[in-house]
Amino acid sequence: MGTPASSGDDFERILRDTQGLIRAHIAGMGVRSDEVDDVAQEVYLDFAQHPERRPPEVEVLRWLRGMARNCCHEYFRRRARQAKHLVAISDTLSAEDPAQGGDDELAEAKLSALRQCMERLNQPHRDLLNRYYQDGQSAEALATAQGRSVGAVHMVLSRLRETLRRCLLGQLGTAR
Repeated sequence: MGTPASSGDDFERILRDTQGLIRAHIAGMGVRSDEVDDVAQEVYLDFAQHPERRPPEVEVLRWLRGMARNCCHEYFRRRARQAKHLVAISDTLSAEDPAQGGDDELAEAKLSALRQCMERLNQPHRDLLNRYYQDGQSAEALATAQGRSVGAVHMVLSRLRETLRRCLLGQLGTAR
């Protein structure tokens, strides 16, 4: 299904004329500055794939701003899901044995145990966890980069969290 050259020329002109305004709109909605380009890419990709969705009476910039708003809302939904996972990992790491106090020694032991458990993982799994939790990449971005489905990435992350949890509990001598 090819698109006529004039259609491609129109898209390039629209992109050139509006990208600064759309990026500013996305940043103004609170998207992290290092992720504005990713959200803008989603907007323009959707617009390029489905130009027929824009009613002819609606100005292009207005339509793109609406699309940007929707993509920002999806971005924040994804970030909220990631935050829930971060809270779960944090809870696992900070869960204390009631018989022990929450002193610095225990915190250091937990951190040391986490480092040891991470070292036991193979490099691709460590990289995946770092990109997801430390760099904040979405499962969708990771799936695209790895040529996997989003569901497969979520499953690997889930299994890695469980592996780390079991390893941490074994390292810390806590039975749960």
